[in-house]
Amino acid sequence: MARTVLSTPFFLSVLALAGLAACGGSADRGGAASIRLADIRSADFALVPCLASRPDAPCIFVAAGGKHLLFGTPPGMSNWTDTGTLGSLDAVLLFSLQGRNLEGLDEVRNLGWTEGREGPLKVGGPAGTREVLSALNKAFEISDAQTFVEDPPRGGFGSALLGILPGEGDAKTEVFNTGDLIVTKIESADGRAGYWVDYGGQRAVLQPCGMNLAVKFNEQEALTLACDAYDVNAWPIGIGKVHYLVEGASAEP
Repeated sequence: MARTVLSTPFFLSVLALAGLAACGGSADRGGAASIRLADIRSADFALVPCLASRPDAPCIFVAAGGKHLLFGTPPGMSNWTDTGTLGSLDAVLLFSLQGRNLEGLDEVRNLGWTEGREGPLKVGGPAGTREVLSALNKAFEISDAQTFVEDPPRGGFGSALLGILPGEGDAKTEVFNTGDLIVTKIESADGRAGYWVDYGGQRAVLQPCGMNLAVKFNEQEALTLACDAYDVNAWPIGIGKVHYLVEGASAEP
């Protein structure tokens, strides 16, 4: 696969003309072979938009520092994403609890469990996320138990569960921090969440339609994916190749 490293200004201009990579192991909408997160090296910082992404329900994979994160879970995730990618996720971050942003969460949970995810899938999002996860866990409790007995997935029974990341309901808080990869959630009063993703001295700002706080409060140079008509990188980002904010470099404090 061709590997490119772009400075932020050039990266912004390229994104206006070409899409990013398909995520998963299936063919993309243009017929080209898609890229798996496993193809991205552990020291890289790369963005890989989901093929199921659309303006009102964005979805993007982030690979950084050897970790794999998914932002947004629109319906149709299982149609466009290979189970290996879903099984490798370290966390899922929700943009809102509206159906169009949430319907794919169980697909991600179930396919990742089938693929052999170790432990519950950690999920972060706006106020109400804990209650939603509890309801989903309860709803699939009997079904998961039957599946585990009759056709055991590669993951253990506990891996079928959805767990909560910290910071639910907080206006601004770190929700994922490995020391070199930091994800900060910016939450609006109407139940939407945007995110700052920091790694290797670079930042990506991921903001859904209907809010502006993640962009408004950001005070450093960043690659911004948002919904404003004036923004160069408005959702959804199209299909093309993977672009890197950092390639092969260690993260700096």
